[in-house]
Amino acid sequence: MKRVELDGARVRALAGAVQNARVCMIGDVCLDLYWRADMRLSRLSRETPHFPLPVVGETASPGGGGNVACNLRALGVGELTVISVIGDDWRGFLLRDCFAKRGIDTGRLIVSQGRVTPCYCKPLRAGISETVYEDPRIDFENFDPISAGDEDRVLAALDEAAGRCDVIAVCDQYRHGVLTGRVRARLAEIGARMPVIVDSRENAALYTGVILKPNEVEAALAVGRAPSGAPAPEEYGEIAKTLSARTGRPVIVTLGEVGALWYSGDEGLAFAPTRPQKPPVDIVGAGDTFLSAFCAARAAGAAGGEALAFANLASGVTVKKIGTTGTASPAEIIQKFEENSR
Repeated sequence: MKRVELDGARVRALAGAVQNARVCMIGDVCLDLYWRADMRLSRLSRETPHFPLPVVGETASPGGGGNVACNLRALGVGELTVISVIGDDWRGFLLRDCFAKRGIDTGRLIVSQGRVTPCYCKPLRAGISETVYEDPRIDFENFDPISAGDEDRVLAALDEAAGRCDVIAVCDQYRHGVLTGRVRARLAEIGARMPVIVDSRENAALYTGVILKPNEVEAALAVGRAPSGAPAPEEYGEIAKTLSARTGRPVIVTLGEVGALWYSGDEGLAFAPTRPQKPPVDIVGAGDTFLSAFCAARAAGAAGGEALAFANLASGVTVKKIGTTGTASPAEIIQKFEENSR
C-alpha cells in the first residue's frame, strides 16, 4: 500500500490547476432550510396545549448534490454544469435563487410540473442557556420516480455535458431521484471514456463502469460486511479491491478522520492519511467537499492518490466551519496545508 502526502509545491499547483477544470455534477439536489426559534419568546397557545416555536431567523442553502455544486464553485472550477430535476414549487424557486446568488448556472435544472423539490427543514431551538436543540427534521421528498419525459431530458443534458467536461460527479441520494436505471446505464457508457465518480448513499451495488466513492460504512455494506468500529486501511483496501472487481473501475473509500483509499488495477492501492483536527469540528458536508475536490483535482490531471490527499485537505477546511455545510476555496486549502505542516 502506497502512502501519499503532498508537498507544498504540489498543493499550490493543484489549487491553481483546478481552476481550469470542467466538471459536471448530476444528481439529487435539495434545499436545506434552517428555522431558528428563540423559546424565550414563546407563549402558551390558547387553542392547543403547546408552546409554539417563535422563529426569529431563517436561512436557506443548497443541499445534497447542490452542496457538491457549491463546493465546486468555491474551488473555482473553470466550467460547472449542474443537472437535476426539481419541482415548480416555492422550494424550487428558493433553491434556484440560492444557486444564482452563488454564481451557479441553473439552465440545466429541469423543472418538473407537480414534482416536489426535496427539502430538509431543520427547526433549531435556543433558550436561556447556550444549548441549541434541533427538532426532528421536516422532509419533503418524492415517493414516485421521475417521469419518462423528465428522464429523457436528463439523459440529453448528460450527453451534452459529457461532450465538453473532464469529469462527471454523481450525487445519488434519494430513493426516487435523478439516478434511474437508464441514467446509471448511460453513466456506465460514459465511464468507459472519462472519469465518472459516484457518491451513492444506498445504491452503490447498482453501479458498474464508474468510480465509486463510498464511505467506510457504505463500502462494507456494499460487499455484505459489517462496518468496523475503527476502520483499518488494510481491511478496507481489500473491500476496495472487491468493489473494483465488481465495477471494472477504480474505487475510492473514505475512512473519516483516518484518511482515504484509492485502488485501481494500474496504480495499485494508495492511502492518503488525514491530520487530526482540534475540536470543535462539524463533519456535516465533509463528504460533499471531498467529492468536489477529488473530482476537480482529477480533472486537473492529479493521480488517484494525489487527488485523495488534496480532497482530504479540502475536507479539513470544511469540518472546522461549525453549524454550516461549508465549502473550501483554493486559498483555504493552501492555508490548511500550511497549518498541518507546522
